[in-house]
Order: sequence, then C-alpha cells, then structure tokens
Amino acid sequence: MFDLRIMYVVIAATLLFVAIPFEEASGHSVLEAADPVDGEQLEETIDTIELYFSTKIENGSTLYLTNEEGQELQPSAIDIEDDEMKATFKDVLESGTYRVNWKIIGSDGHLIEDGYSFSILETEDSKIQKGVNQNENNINTETNDAGQNNTDGVGDEPNDQSSGSKNTTGEQTDTVNDRVSLSTVIIILLVVIGTIFAIWLFTDKRKK
Repeated sequence: MFDLRIMYVVIAATLLFVAIPFEEASGHSVLEAADPVDGEQLEETIDTIELYFSTKIENGSTLYLTNEEGQELQPSAIDIEDDEMKATFKDVLESGTYRVNWKIIGSDGHLIEDGYSFSILETEDSKIQKGVNQNENNINTETNDAGQNNTDGVGDEPNDQSSGSKNTTGEQTDTVNDRVSLSTVIIILLVVIGTIFAIWLFTDKRKK
C-alpha cells in the first residue's frame, strides 16, 4: 500500500522548490507603467517623467534623459512615493528623441536599471520655445558686444584727450613763435630807424 506520508513529503518539497523562485522573482521590481510610454510620439512638450514599478522603490533611485546628441539631461527634482518615481526638469523638453535611463533600488534592496525611448514631435510650442531660446542668445550676444564696445571707448578717451592736448600745445607754441618773430622785426626796424636818425643828426651838425 502506498505510504501517504511519502506523498505528503513529495508534495511539500515540490511546493517549496516552486515557492522559493516565485518569492525571489516577486521581490524584484519591474517597470509596469510610464508616462510617456515606451515608443510614444508626443505632440506636446513636457517637463516631467513618471514611472510606476511593481513594488515599492527606495530613496536613492534616479533617472536622467539622453538626447539625440548623447547629452545627459538631469532633472531638477526627483520625487519618490511608494512605487512611483516622478522626475521634473527645469525647462520643457524640445522636439527630438529621448532615452529614459532609470536606476532604482527595489524593495528587496537589489539595484535594477533599464531604459526606454520616446519622441517629441515638432510642435508650435517647441518652435516658440526655440524662438525664445534664440532671442535670449541674441540678447546675450548683443549685450556682450555692447559691453566690449564700451570698454573700447573708455580706452580710447585718454588717447583723444592726449591728442587734443598735443594739438593745443602746438597751437600755443606757434602763437608764441609768431609773437617772437614780430617783436624781432619791430626791434630791428626801430634800430634801423634810430641809426638813420642818428646819422642824419650827425651829418646835419657837421654842415652847420
């Protein structure tokens, strides 16, 4: 007769071996939902990414984006609550393709990381945002150019003043030279006139 005790042992062992992998698998967190979802093409710009996992995730879990040029875009804030992680960015995302790179600490303490991609289509909002960014760049460039011009102007002023001083000094020197020349001519004329007058007096006396 078949021993029921052996059958119970076999059933218990089978359940034990089945339960252990199930518990280990259930302890790992997996991404269950996201906003935006994998492969989604958005028609509006966004500034937040929300991820939902199968279990509670711990503080220290992170997320960042990678754009088409391979540049990393770090969020300005990450909020974690139970099984949800919300990343907020300072500026709205421009049109293009982005990869969401997430790294979480699951409820079992295991570090898990993965990612997915989504796109933002060229929209009026993104065009406006690009225009605003372009205007800001132009304003900054014009401000820098104006500051450079002002600096150059300040540097030129002493040279202009120096040139003016030199010109004024030269004019004063020419005026003094003209006065000296005129005085010399007058003195010579007076000497000549005096000499002629003296000779005339001397000759007149001799005739008398």
